[in-house]
Amino acid sequence: MPTVLGERAPAAAAARPRAVSPWLAVAAALALAYLPTYWGLAHGLWRDDEYAHGPIVAAVFAWLVWRDRDALAAPRGTPAPFAGGALVFLGLALYAVGRSQSIVLFEVSSHLPLLAGLALLAGGWPLLRRFGFALVFLAFLVPLPGFVMTAATAPLKAIVSTAVAAILQVAGYPVARSGVVLDVGGHPLLIADACAGLNSITALFAMALLYAHLSGGVLCRRGLLLLAAVVPIAVAANVLRVLVLALGVYYFGDGVVDGWLHGAAGMLVFGAAFALLAGFDRLLGSGKRDSLPGPLPLNRPNKLGTPGERERFPASAGALIGAAIAIGGVALATPSLAPQPMARPIDLAAILPASFGDWRLDRDVPPIAPTPDARAKLDRLYDAIAARTYVNSAGERMMLTVAYGGDQSDALKAHRQEVCYTAQGFRVGGLEHATLAAAGREIPVTRFIAVRGARSEPVTYWFTMGDRVVLGRLERLRVQLAAGFAGRIPDGMLVRVSSLSHDPRAAYVAQQGFVQGLLAAIPESTVVRLAGARA
Repeated sequence: MPTVLGERAPAAAAARPRAVSPWLAVAAALALAYLPTYWGLAHGLWRDDEYAHGPIVAAVFAWLVWRDRDALAAPRGTPAPFAGGALVFLGLALYAVGRSQSIVLFEVSSHLPLLAGLALLAGGWPLLRRFGFALVFLAFLVPLPGFVMTAATAPLKAIVSTAVAAILQVAGYPVARSGVVLDVGGHPLLIADACAGLNSITALFAMALLYAHLSGGVLCRRGLLLLAAVVPIAVAANVLRVLVLALGVYYFGDGVVDGWLHGAAGMLVFGAAFALLAGFDRLLGSGKRDSLPGPLPLNRPNKLGTPGERERFPASAGALIGAAIAIGGVALATPSLAPQPMARPIDLAAILPASFGDWRLDRDVPPIAPTPDARAKLDRLYDAIAARTYVNSAGERMMLTVAYGGDQSDALKAHRQEVCYTAQGFRVGGLEHATLAAAGREIPVTRFIAVRGARSEPVTYWFTMGDRVVLGRLERLRVQLAAGFAGRIPDGMLVRVSSLSHDPRAAYVAQQGFVQGLLAAIPESTVVRLAGARA
């Protein structure tokens, strides 16, 4: 008996290094692939308020995996090579496309199928279920597309501005609301994107999900109620934030918005949100456990699994090592696909004429300047922006904005103008797609009417990528991928024409005439950049 016991311990100790070594190869391959990704995120998206929670999500995911590392050393399920291999292939394809074409959405989201596939290769569906919550939590690392962020932000801003205006009116303050702009005692206050609450909702939802998982499970009445409470709690906290800013503007003037009060109000949001969530959890009864535990339990005393299961692991270890080699190979090969810029930068001031036909520059009526947060976004999207106001002999005025971006490798960079106007407090209506005939082209355009107070501004705009006018997001993505795989990065152009009028149909006709005159006054090579090549 002493001899038998003495032989089992060394065998178990020898089994552990053999079980861990495939994961060391996988970890090295993942580091080779994703360390550049994280470096780019740290110097890019994670500096924006919308994605500041990214490092916390990555750290929590690493802790969740480390906490259950014994499950990786001794997988207890039957490997699922076909499903696992398919997911690994999908993850590598997303990574290669995202990395080579600078599509951060694809590059970061490739984590999910790749890691899920590795779990299936090692321990099948039981191991995937074991780390299922960690993978779900990692999904918060994936940046949402710009149009999703915008679609969620706009209604939240409307809710916050309406609630703050109602509270101030009940309290007896002089307040008027126009869209998402509050006028408090003669001081205008625009509800910026950061005050909408989407950042708070994302971060708070992630933390609530983690808290519910660790303290009793997500799929239970208490856990689901906690998650359901995140949105109203975050909105309420942001109402408090805007209320503090509005009162600060009312008593201390406009300067406090960009001063210490703005930062203090931002911290107040998170403190108030977490306090409300904790209070709600206390009302639910934090000591009650009415569900199964969150993570599926393993047989802890037998950490290395049964003898039969230990015999199966060498086969899955081979699959893991093969996957590690594939990951490393793709990571090494992908940077060589980096495309080159398609065109030289363009001088907008030089290509826009000071006069043409009956139109000349009117320097006395500049276009409306964007708000600071909108301007910051424009500076990230475009390399150069030119805004001009033209007037004709009849006194009619046209506002022209041309924005140039030399790197449209992110197909979601070009932002929709109706969203930009909404963010600046305009009410947008009459949105439609149309065709504008000019310079021998049929240009697909978007039109809408922007209204703020007494100002009614019909707008016509379009985008170009390379030498094509693109209308929708999918078309922009197709153009970008086609250029990327041909070894080029497409540049992009936004052209927007607007005028002040309460008759949108007449305004659109006048805008078409203006564009026809503008394109006729510039060389064909420049027209291609502004309005695409002839069909």
